[in-house]
This record gives sequence, structure tokens and C-alpha cells, in this order.
Amino acid sequence: MSNHWKELRIIVLIIFSAFVLLNLVISGYYIISGEIFSSGMENLLEDRVLMLSLNSLSIMIFISPYFYVNKLSNYSIKIFPINSTPIILVLLSTFLFMILNSGVIEWNKSINFPEFMNSFETWAFNKEKELEKITIFLVSFENNWEFLFGILSIALIPGICEEYLFRGVLQKNFYLISKNIHIAVWLSAFFFSALHLQFYGFFPRMLLGVLFGYIYYWSGSILYPMIAHIFNNFFSLTIFYFSQKGLLNENFEVSVNSSPKIPMVLIIISAVLFIGCMYLLRKYFLDNEKR
Repeated sequence: MSNHWKELRIIVLIIFSAFVLLNLVISGYYIISGEIFSSGMENLLEDRVLMLSLNSLSIMIFISPYFYVNKLSNYSIKIFPINSTPIILVLLSTFLFMILNSGVIEWNKSINFPEFMNSFETWAFNKEKELEKITIFLVSFENNWEFLFGILSIALIPGICEEYLFRGVLQKNFYLISKNIHIAVWLSAFFFSALHLQFYGFFPRMLLGVLFGYIYYWSGSILYPMIAHIFNNFFSLTIFYFSQKGLLNENFEVSVNSSPKIPMVLIIISAVLFIGCMYLLRKYFLDNEKR
């Protein structure tokens, strides 16, 4: 067990070192070229693409532990085989979960802290507003080319890199330490959400991580949670873009940190269908494993 704790320390050290190195590179860029918004954000296309590129580089750091864990037999990651039936079930389950998670999003946003936690509440609220402002700027695409670049940097790259780290590496490490898959799934989901530094979206994001964690555990292939993660980000990004372009019903309100009002009947139906999809997905993988 001590070896697995050592592995965890090395994994964290690798990620931290990579972040420090990237920040030094970015700081050097700022020193050489001046601040990114020095032009008063007049050239939105260049600024947005640059910020999305820097965001992608930061997230790609999550695959840096590969060069360490690739040498360890306990961290071998299965990718194939992959089949159409579970892909359909994964996509449908993720979509239904997004509907269910809308209630958790609104509940999380309405949390009030006791008086002795005022300082944390102030910090969390200010951080949320700061990140919300940045997110709105990043996803307020001016044209279809920016939207396509946004899909790459907000959906595709995070879906691959974050799932590799949190499910492929950390969930596996937590399981090796605890010998309990449920602890591993929930713990990796906790850190997955915490790393985003958005408390008012902490619980819905953690539950999403739990969904990805069990999909990975049942399937044994990292591709399935990657597909679910990419689809979740892609769908949210597309809905916001279509709303911004006026392609959706004007009564359908979309916000980067809120969910549209969904009728309770639809939520109940979605819950039933979600449970059914997850049952079929788990059964598919179990049956496939016995063959």
C-alpha cells in the first residue's frame, strides 16, 4: 500500500511541476508581448483564440503523468474494443443525467453558509463571478470558426485529458490504495470537481464525475467516459451558441452557470429512463465480460 501512496505523491508532483513550468512560459510570453488585454479587448477573435489555446495547454498537462505511470503495470489503460451499442447508451445516459443534474445545479447555487463561514462564502462568490465572466467571454463566439475551435478546446481536449487523469490515473490509484471501487470513484470525482475552483457548481460537477467513474469501471475502457465527457461539454457549448445566435425558442433561457427551467414531469421521466439506461449499460458490460 505504501508504494501506491508514493505513486500518488509522484503523480501530484509531476502535475504541479508541469503547471509551474507552463506558468513560467506564459509569464514569459506576457513579459515579451505585453498583457493579453492591453488592447482593451478590441480584437476579440485573437484574444479569445489565444485564451482558449492557453486553456487547452493547461488542460493538456493532465496527461503528463503518462510518462511515469506508463511504466507501471497497475496503470495499464484499456481503450479497445469499443462498440456502437454501449456508445449509444453512454450518450443517452449522459443526456438524461444532464436533465437530472439541472435541479442539483440550481440547489447548489442557492446554498447559504453559516455566519462563521462568511469569509469562504465571499471568496467562493467572487471566484464564481470571476470565472463566469471569463467563461462568458470564451464561449461568446463571433463566427462558426471560433465555435469549432471552442469545440476543440472546451469539449474535445478536456474530455480526453481530464478523463485520462481523473479516471484513468487517479481513480485507479485510489482503488489500489483503498481496495474499494466506490471510494475510488467518489474520491476522484471530488477532486475532479474541486480542481475547477467553482463551489457553486461543485456538486453537479462531482456527480458528473461519479457518472464517468462508474462508466469507466463497468466498461474497463477509458474511451467511454471520454465520449461521455466530450458529449456533455459539446452539448452545453452548442446549446449556448445556438441560443446566442437566436436559433432557439426565445423563452428557452440559457446561462453558462445555470440550467433552463425544466418541468418536473420531464425530470421524473428522465430519471426513469436514466436508471433504465444505466442498468442496460452495466448489464451489457457484465454480459460481455462473461463471454
